[in-house]
Amino acid sequence: MERRFIRTLPVICVVIMLVMSFVSCNGNKDIAEKSIKGIEAEEYKANFERLPLKLLTGEEIDAKWGGSDAGRGGGDTGRGGGDTGRAGDDTGRDGSEMGRSGSDTGRGPTSAGGPERPRSAIYVEDGKYLPEESETGVVAEGNIGDTSASGVKIVVKEGDIGGITVRGDGSQYTLSDAEIDISGSGKGGAGATCEDHGTLILKNVKITTNGSRKYTVSSTNSGTVKVYDSTLVSHDEPFEILPASSITDNASRYLGIQGNSRTTMTISNSYGYFYNCSITADGWGALSTDKAGEFVYLEANGCRIKTVISGYGAYADFLCHDTFNNCDFDVASMAIVVAGCGDATFKDPKAKCGTFFALMHCVTGSYTEVGGLNVTGGEISSKSPAIVVRSHNADINLDGVKIVSESGILINTMINPDPNATTTEGKKVYGVHATLKDMDVEGDVIHEDPDRIMSLDFKSTALKGAIKNIYISMDATSKWTATGDSEVIIVGSVDIAQIDAPEGITINAVAGESGTYLLASGGVLILKRS
Repeated sequence: MERRFIRTLPVICVVIMLVMSFVSCNGNKDIAEKSIKGIEAEEYKANFERLPLKLLTGEEIDAKWGGSDAGRGGGDTGRGGGDTGRAGDDTGRDGSEMGRSGSDTGRGPTSAGGPERPRSAIYVEDGKYLPEESETGVVAEGNIGDTSASGVKIVVKEGDIGGITVRGDGSQYTLSDAEIDISGSGKGGAGATCEDHGTLILKNVKITTNGSRKYTVSSTNSGTVKVYDSTLVSHDEPFEILPASSITDNASRYLGIQGNSRTTMTISNSYGYFYNCSITADGWGALSTDKAGEFVYLEANGCRIKTVISGYGAYADFLCHDTFNNCDFDVASMAIVVAGCGDATFKDPKAKCGTFFALMHCVTGSYTEVGGLNVTGGEISSKSPAIVVRSHNADINLDGVKIVSESGILINTMINPDPNATTTEGKKVYGVHATLKDMDVEGDVIHEDPDRIMSLDFKSTALKGAIKNIYISMDATSKWTATGDSEVIIVGSVDIAQIDAPEGITINAVAGESGTYLLASGGVLILKRS
């Protein structure tokens, strides 16, 4: 009997294995063909409402600040984007080096007692070069006319004298093959400034500034600056990186940047265009916008943008719209800051970032504001989370981008620690919407802002990373592999084969049905009916 059992045992084992294999195959087949029913799209959309844009008035902002002009964000408009959250200068105004609505070139009264005019080596107004109003003593060489100048060399050692100023409706001026060197601190003294509906074109120009609050190029009061094949460098007054505990101004403390001079400035309904330029700042920022008025547009094409010690590559402040085509960012801090209802669009960027790629926030604004970030193609690397959103509503669109974060976090939303951060006032707001298209990307997407909700839409995208506290939707060509425990709300129908996780990882999902599933790589998906 015992011998018969021993002879029969191997046969029994083989049969059991075959049965288990059959069950397992059929079980995997059932799971692979299982379609998860998520919440209805209508239910999801009801949670995201884009409110009509209501901007705060100066009086409302004054009320937020207790009527004090000191430390206010945004200069004359009183609006803060974040770059404007700076303790400012000796005027006591936050976010504006000028403390007025004019340019930052530094002005002096005319002999006739009329409107103030900037002190500049070359001064052009209403289509005329005015040598009597120019500081000609700092012009070493070159040819200067009413509509153009070439071969000019300007060396300024006084803080309130600028290189060239062009202003007025009738002014369209071209400066070519020139060199401008500005040194000294004090108000004014930009290398090249255009304002009051004028147009200034720079071709093959090298501008270097040395000192606090010194711009190489500035466009203000409906001015337009176009810069081609030029080198723009701003050196701050020598400064050292301060410990966080000693920093008092909001820009440094909450944006994590330091410095005292931005390389370029586009403000007050103006336009700034840069083509094949090298733009470098020691600190604070390279391509900056501020005090938009109603609209500011900044565009860079084929440019090399760098911050050496600290600071951002570019800024899209409130009502400012930035576009970057085929630009190379090598920045000590972030490539872009988007504030309020500003937006930034990148095509095929190369970005190496010491902190984030993008920081989006809203300071002293309206809870109806929505910031925009659009990136198509390119390669991005960051040490900190690639995209950080602080107490702000945002549309984020990434399309075909190669993006890597050393932190392992792709997108992170959070409460803004800045005391001037815009609040939702307890109202339901638009939230954060992110779309990943045509991407194979790794990194967590973490939503940690309890004042708003977030969605993540997959379009022909494979993501490896944890997702926390987010509505997700996936088209049929997308896949998500959770690399850490995750909590999501599934919108629409998703094939279970599109979701995976390794053993030991659990995905908790709110959906239109309940159930527990063992995923292909051993992780567990737990569905809970909404």
